Amino acid sequence: MSTTVITGANRGIGLELVSQCMERGDTVVAGCRNPNDAPELSELAPAQIVALDVGNEASVESFTQSIAGPVDLLINNAGTSVSNLGLDRELAGVLKAPIDLTLDLIRINGLSAAAVTRNLLPHLESGSQVVNITSQIGSMVVGANFNDLPYAASKAVMNMVTVQLATQLKEAGISVVAFHPGWVRTDMGGSSADLSVHESAAGILSTMKTFRHEDTGSFLRWDGTVHPW
Repeated sequence: MSTTVITGANRGIGLELVSQCMERGDTVVAGCRNPNDAPELSELAPAQIVALDVGNEASVESFTQSIAGPVDLLINNAGTSVSNLGLDRELAGVLKAPIDLTLDLIRINGLSAAAVTRNLLPHLESGSQVVNITSQIGSMVVGANFNDLPYAASKAVMNMVTVQLATQLKEAGISVVAFHPGWVRTDMGGSSADLSVHESAAGILSTMKTFRHEDTGSFLRWDGTVHPW
């Protein structure tokens, strides 16, 4: 039986990943900021639901210390947006975005993948996989035309975290991959988005089932195709 750790597990793609991993028989450890305010996650009843604020190092340490035994799959999914931090999207462009808020988003969306992964490292073994849920907006190719500096910069940082983790952990047999999950119908993606959370999560999990370790450090779309950096 595989053990899967999922952050940001209380809604959207994270919640669907919990559901699908449990359906296939995984033991799932789910992290979210407020477990007492996560009724849908509680209803799924994963093996553990643990409080986790990925922007707070003490919370990350406490979360990873609650996990016992080896971890086969870590999915760094937790993240937020400028809107959730109280900034009007009209003020998020590179000419207007507040620097402090931009740094907050980089900490939450980008650097948290490094914090969670390295704190969980004692539980990762040869054959373990780390999936970072990034965005095509973190791509230099796509992000150039996206007028939201904090979000784009935060996902670009996650992409850099991905390739550096992949390099550092390759000899240990641990694979690290960045995924653009697609434009998904979630609170963040909106109701007019292309994909359902089921399609996105299923594509990511299916891709990782056949992922080759020699391809560690890849940037992929939800369907397994390669995304440009």
